[in-house]
Amino acid sequence: MSINLSPISQSNQITGIPANKQPRSRISFRGADSVQKVSEAADPKAVPAKMLLTLLKSSLTGKEADSKIFVGRTYEDWVNMYNIAHENAVLPLALDGLKKTDGIKVPNDVMENMEINTEFAKTYHAKQEKILKEFTEMTAANGIDTVQMKGIGFSMDYPNPQIRFGGDIDVYNFIHGTNPNNPNNNASFLVDDVAQKAGMKFENHSYKHSHIEHRGMPIENHRCFVNVEKAPLIKEMNEYLYKVFNPHEQILPHGTKILVPSKEFNNIFIPLHAMQHFADSMGVNFHHLTDWAVHLQKNGLNIPEEVKGTKLEEFMYAFTNLANKHLGTDIKVPENPQLENEIFKRMLYPNSFADELDIPQTKNPIRIFKYKVKRMVYGHKIQQKYWGAQESVPQILIKSVLAHLKKPNTIIGIFTKRV
Repeated sequence: MSINLSPISQSNQITGIPANKQPRSRISFRGADSVQKVSEAADPKAVPAKMLLTLLKSSLTGKEADSKIFVGRTYEDWVNMYNIAHENAVLPLALDGLKKTDGIKVPNDVMENMEINTEFAKTYHAKQEKILKEFTEMTAANGIDTVQMKGIGFSMDYPNPQIRFGGDIDVYNFIHGTNPNNPNNNASFLVDDVAQKAGMKFENHSYKHSHIEHRGMPIENHRCFVNVEKAPLIKEMNEYLYKVFNPHEQILPHGTKILVPSKEFNNIFIPLHAMQHFADSMGVNFHHLTDWAVHLQKNGLNIPEEVKGTKLEEFMYAFTNLANKHLGTDIKVPENPQLENEIFKRMLYPNSFADELDIPQTKNPIRIFKYKVKRMVYGHKIQQKYWGAQESVPQILIKSVLAHLKKPNTIIGIFTKRV
């Protein structure tokens, strides 16, 4: 059996950790080609997913997992479960569920990898806290208050915060002493300048946020909360999020004091963020669902007037029912089996939308370019279906061209990279 080493997500490895202690990614095994891959399973309720979900439920509720699901499971089932958990950044939660349940026998190498990933998550959580402390002290010294959104701040709502893995740090900054609920007090561009003067890596990523890197840690510095140019609904929700932003103090495991948004903010921000992933090429996953379940367990569900009658309301109900069915919440909401199944399929098969398009198995630049245009049109169709896309296909195409012209080194990839 061979095991590849890689970070737990697309973020950077933590410096100072020996190679043999870095987190393990997908486990491969002898005969892998003959074993059905999870992404190819015909049934969205595939056994590995059931195994994972009952462990996640155990971790979040503190109750034992349904051990009957694990009776007779093969090594391949365990490997597939591990891979789904790893790709969804919920491996530490799965291990926590295992430790809360007696009588489940786990293959030694799978358990070893889960332990390594969990230790990585804890170390990474501590590193994020340290870096966030440094970052907020830097902004405070320049008359700016920093609010940390979802991520490490939200992890404090979990039963065990340090095993909720987060890839990067999302922040929103406002001028100290001003009303944070007023978008005119946003200080993101000031923070860009402060970070660059401090020698941090910087990229003006998009209208939504810039990308700052401090000691290897990616930080998204937000100008607004969500992709307001995507659709009128998202723009309206961004305005609502300002109304309920109301930051308050949160204390992290090692004593760092930070600002985090209100529960009313998270009540919309978490499902809206998941909904955008659902209708986007990135894909929604179990990590988003566990966040939502944790929020529901602590705060219940509230549908503001601004959300009623929208696609977001439909998504919130469907997402809540998935949390009810799989993660132990119990909030009665209208059911929408079709949408619930589409979301669940998208979580289990992240490329399910893109799979409807045939990726060209060729190096022909014209065919690759035509495929990318076709994918763009298809993506616009999906976004129009789920939230009503604001931009037209020609507008999206023009923006893409302009973005590539600003970075000429990316132009060749338009014709050579299939994904």
